[in-house]
Amino acid sequence: MTGESSHEPPLQFRKYVRIVRARRWGVLAIAALVVAAALVLTFRQTPQYEGQAEVLVNPVQTPSSASVSISQEPNLDTERQLVLSASVADQVRKDLHLGISTKMLLKHLGVNVVTNTEVLVVRYDDPSPLTAARIAQGFADAYVHFRAGQTLSQFKAAETAVNEQVRGISRQLTALNREIAAAPDAKTKDQLSAQHDSLVAQMGVLQQRRLDLTSQEGVAQNNAAQVIQRATVPTSPVSPNKIRNGVLALLVGLVLGLAYALISERLDDRITSRQEVEGRLGAPVIAAVPRVSSWRRRDDAHLVMRADPKSPVSETYRTLGTNIQYMATQQPLKVIMITSALGGDGKTTTCANLAVSLAQAGKRVILVSADLRKPRLHQFFGLSNEAGVTELLSDSVSLGNVIQDPNVPNLRVVPAGKVPQDPAALLGGQRAVGFIENLRSAADFVIVDTPPVLAVADASILAPLVDGTIFVLDAERCGRSALIQARDQLVNAGANIIGEVFNDFDPGQSSYYPYYYNYYSQYYGPEQNRAWNGNGRKRRRPGRGSEPATSAVSNGRDVRSGGFFNAP
Repeated sequence: MTGESSHEPPLQFRKYVRIVRARRWGVLAIAALVVAAALVLTFRQTPQYEGQAEVLVNPVQTPSSASVSISQEPNLDTERQLVLSASVADQVRKDLHLGISTKMLLKHLGVNVVTNTEVLVVRYDDPSPLTAARIAQGFADAYVHFRAGQTLSQFKAAETAVNEQVRGISRQLTALNREIAAAPDAKTKDQLSAQHDSLVAQMGVLQQRRLDLTSQEGVAQNNAAQVIQRATVPTSPVSPNKIRNGVLALLVGLVLGLAYALISERLDDRITSRQEVEGRLGAPVIAAVPRVSSWRRRDDAHLVMRADPKSPVSETYRTLGTNIQYMATQQPLKVIMITSALGGDGKTTTCANLAVSLAQAGKRVILVSADLRKPRLHQFFGLSNEAGVTELLSDSVSLGNVIQDPNVPNLRVVPAGKVPQDPAALLGGQRAVGFIENLRSAADFVIVDTPPVLAVADASILAPLVDGTIFVLDAERCGRSALIQARDQLVNAGANIIGEVFNDFDPGQSSYYPYYYNYYSQYYGPEQNRAWNGNGRKRRRPGRGSEPATSAVSNGRDVRSGGFFNAP
């Protein structure tokens, strides 16, 4: 068991896959709309060209009080902000004679630092490739000039400080010379001479420092920063990037599409899986009838068991009949009511085809149309609906006069009859109890077709009289709230829900039965599909299936003897 489960995808993953597959067209439509909108905007954008220049930022040569300058590594983030400053932009406007504002100039400027280097990449975008290269180079040159000016200012300031010191020492030497000349004795004169010599030595150091600053000034100014890659005229635009925008739009569109699918699933009230049906009704799904594309009108009566006995749908009804026969060996199960939550779920179609399936299996089956409000069961067999359950329960006729032979061995049909004024009163009367009991003793299985549970109370009235109830729900239409309400109503009425028929589901979107139905479709081949005409009915062949249904009313020996299944 563990080995098998290890190869199966998690239930949660399969759930998401089913959600996406069920709403794949919506997901694809949203993705396509987003991509289309992005491409329209992309092609409407004005192409932008990018001029690019590279500048090497050298260590800062800072003059000190010593005879040599101190070298400091540059802070590239600071230098980057310097390129983006209004001062540099104003210099570019002045040098290139530009007529645009500083703010607009900086809006199209970009500066990047090359990783693990002292290189700044100066970029400028413009619809004109020539202008883009010209302004990018202008910013690079302006930055180099600006930084050289900063270095020159530092050396000028250092030179000014040295010159000020030289002038101060000169004044001190002049004063000392006067004091030495006026010294009263030799000792005082010697002391003043020592001070004079010290000042002369300091003067020499300062003069040397001034010479050093003068010689270093030009070198430091030229090496502060330098353009190592001049801007060239670009040949192709950098924006809009059509491929990148298309890929990003596709990703965004898919994300939005998946969000739509998940939100729609969250808000969707429909039943989406077999497990959910079984969990909410508390009974197993005993058959899953696949969707038939040729059945375009729900009001058409399709007796597929007789029209196309080798189709996958017919195999499903045979499986349903087999399951019911097995369940009948485990519990008393002779009278079976088939109903649904709302109309259009396929309960009458299920009744008719299930009855034929059981009859073909050799079981004596009586099919009863207890839907006295909108009877359709007789249409599946081409029978008359002049007399039936209504007349039986109103005590106007006997069972032998209304039961009919649908030309299917082992099967008899009791139609609904005329629509009465109060169907619920008829079905809730004592005659209905006796009617069901009489049928129970006359056949192996009695299949009762009833109106939808939520539409009228008829199914709830009959529920205690039958042995089991089969619930039919449409995979595309039945909602959770309707299913729960119908279940509660049946359970409160005393119904024994023995199973569900998952009707009209799409095998291509289901993760539970695809192999089974694909197998049968391939096995029986496309000729089965060609056997259907445009309105979904089986094409009749000469000499086969064209005989009119025989009514049991006309077969006096069969009906009057009470042996409904005797050979005529």
